[in-house]
Amino acid sequence: LHLENEHGGFLLKGRRSTLERFYTEDVGEDSDENESKAPNKPFLLLRREESTEFDVIFKPTLAQRLEGRIRVLVGDVYSNKTLIELVGEGHQDEFTLDGLEEDTQERNADSSLKKDIIEAVRVNHIQFGDCPVGKPCCRTFTITNHTRTEVMRFEWEADAPFQFSPKVGHLHPGCAKDITVTLKSDVPVTFRRHLVKCKVTKINFELPQRQVPDWDDQMSIVTWKDTTRKDPGARWPKKEKMVETAPEPAHTVVEDSSQEAELYLSGIADYAQFQLSTTVVQLKDTLPFQTTRATFTMHNTGKVALEYSWEEAADSEVVQKPYSIDLMC
Repeated sequence: LHLENEHGGFLLKGRRSTLERFYTEDVGEDSDENESKAPNKPFLLLRREESTEFDVIFKPTLAQRLEGRIRVLVGDVYSNKTLIELVGEGHQDEFTLDGLEEDTQERNADSSLKKDIIEAVRVNHIQFGDCPVGKPCCRTFTITNHTRTEVMRFEWEADAPFQFSPKVGHLHPGCAKDITVTLKSDVPVTFRRHLVKCKVTKINFELPQRQVPDWDDQMSIVTWKDTTRKDPGARWPKKEKMVETAPEPAHTVVEDSSQEAELYLSGIADYAQFQLSTTVVQLKDTLPFQTTRATFTMHNTGKVALEYSWEEAADSEVVQKPYSIDLMC
């Protein structure tokens, strides 16, 4: 394999299965010709129906788009049929979404391929998969502030049936925070790359930054309040637990610091549906201690996965029928 990597950034690394098939000398049949012939260069040998794996690593040093190629040398000739295009984009963002999935639909439907321009695939997609109607499906990812001195405020612009937790919050310099997004729909619905935006701004606190604690809308303050209720014989009235959302620290927004992060959400919320080939299973008459089997078919006719379990009905009864035994003398 030959890696064409003019500007650097790409690395090709063989796995253990590759190293086991890597040779530095001829491995053909023993002959005088082979014994006297010195090996030209190391090579990889794959026998019939064998396979091996490689890792392609992208490690950019600058915020730029890089391209490369991997060519396969078969014998002494490059194979025109085997050409792997490598595309990567190095970025240096102050605010990132981490732990997301590759948007395969964007990669497959990218119209720029027709223009011989390959775009790097964005990793800004969450696939919920199949979700039963009325039940929550949750996914978690991370947001990160990569700056050294700036405090950032984030706010997700999302409505039902999607919920973000936390939806609003602060990120101190060099800090990260886990975000949980929940899909819960009371009606059947399908989402394909539903766009949700996160508004991000830089802020300045009124107090010194070291004196301001972390904050988001999921943080709360617990206090105990006196009530008018009092137990018989008690000297003090009962106290009631009060839970309130922690107030957002006072701050001002830095001018011209607003930016948006995009996140795509996909999922299907629907009722599970199925069909049975029969509703009555008639077993043949069976002698005691013998076994009889019957087969029927269950078919998932819905759009989501079908989860099921079998249990015996509470009102079912075993009907015992008399039987006779003929004695043979």
